[in-house]
This record gives sequence, C-alpha cells and structure tokens, in this order.
Amino acid sequence: VSQSRYVFHLAGRIEVGESIEHPEEFWDVNVGGTCNLLNLMRKYDVKNIVYSSTAGVYRSQFTSLSEKAEVDNNNPYANSKYAAECAVRDAKINSIIFRFFNLAGADPDGEMGEDHEPETHLIPPMFKSLNNEKFIINGDDYQTIDGTCIRDYVHVSDVADAHILADNYLQTKYANQPTLFNLGVGRGYTILEVIDAAQKELNVSIQYTVGPRREGDPRRLVANSDLAKQYLNFKPKHDLKSILKTAYHWHERHRKSTSV
Repeated sequence: VSQSRYVFHLAGRIEVGESIEHPEEFWDVNVGGTCNLLNLMRKYDVKNIVYSSTAGVYRSQFTSLSEKAEVDNNNPYANSKYAAECAVRDAKINSIIFRFFNLAGADPDGEMGEDHEPETHLIPPMFKSLNNEKFIINGDDYQTIDGTCIRDYVHVSDVADAHILADNYLQTKYANQPTLFNLGVGRGYTILEVIDAAQKELNVSIQYTVGPRREGDPRRLVANSDLAKQYLNFKPKHDLKSILKTAYHWHERHRKSTSV
C-alpha cells in the first residue's frame, strides 16, 4: 500500500528579494519544512515524492541549461531550494525533482490564476499595470539583446501534466534512470520581448518604468528539457502566446469580479 502513496511537494518561499533580506526564514521554511515532511513520510511509510525546485539554482549561461549544468550561489532562495533537493536525495526514497523555469499563465478555463503578495513574477504585474498599478522592470543593463533578463516561460498547466507523468514514471522506472528533470520549453525571451508580445497579441498598451537590477537575478535561464521529453514524455502544449492569453483573460475576469 505504501508504494502507491505519493507526496507532491510544491510549498515554499519563493521571493528572491525577500530571501536576501531574510535568508534565515527561507532556510527555515524551504529546508526545515522539507526535512519535517521527509521525517513524516518515513514515520508513515510513504516512499514516493515529487519535489518542486527551481532553475534559479543554475549558473547563468548563453546556451540552454541541462540538468548537468553548474549550479551557482545566486541568492538564498535558490540556495535553500538546492539544499532541500539534497535532503530529498539523501532520504533515499523514490523521488523526482523538478527544476521549474518561469511558471506562468493561468487555467485555460479561467477558474484559477496568479494573484499573491508580494508578486515577484513578470506577467501578473504587467497586466495589473493596465489598471494603473505601478510596473517596474528590474534592470535594463544586462548583457542581452535589449538589456533585460532572459527567461524560459512554461505554462502552469503543462507543469501540472508533468506531475501526472511523474507519478507514472515513479511506478515504472528502473534503476539508474534519471530523477532530476528540467521543466521548460527551451525558448528564452527578454522582459521587453514579453511586453511587446503581450501588446501585439492582446492589443493593449503596457506602461512601465525601469528600476535598478534586483540582486540575485541571473542574466539568462533557458531550459534544455530533453530528459523530461525522453523519460516522461513531457510535451508542453502552450507557447508564450497561450501563456499571455490565459493570464490576461484570468486577470480581466478576476479584476471584474473583485471590483463588484
């Protein structure tokens, strides 16, 4: 019975800036919380876990990042996620570790979307700016085509599908098969390219100001997800246009429902 029980561990602190100001809180929640969970899994003989980590652990490079790419000391948030990865591996239970690239988009049916504080992701504040809320780009002096950071955006629905695939994989995998997988689409966009795509696709005008760099932000993070495609049959269905459309439609629906 225990072999059929799973934990999908997606909880944690994610704000890079907050982690630099209060690193001990991130180690307490992300590492300490994971260790508490692993202890409970051992107590109740639960032997399967899928752990959500981050591409933020990687050292930025101009080529796509495979799972063998070098990790770096980018910020306390990423460090705490990497330490939690090590705790999961050392627990010697059946595990899959996903390194998410930039999760974005909303439920295509419009029922769920992203709205939390503080908001450190790009797309929600971009659309909130349409309601005259302040939208700041964190730095435009990176070594990229337009000076803004490059990220690989993957739809939340595709990541949800990957968790179902992970369940199947843990039941059937053989020894020495990989258990660490990147989840991304393999295409990077600068912040200004995302803004431009949103304006063209949705026929909106997005106003922004440029602020200083956010400490701890790598210049470029783009996934090589070949392992997930090969072993999990991970095939993202959504591109950047779909991400922007679903996020925008949810934002508009949410804005209208909360303004009533």
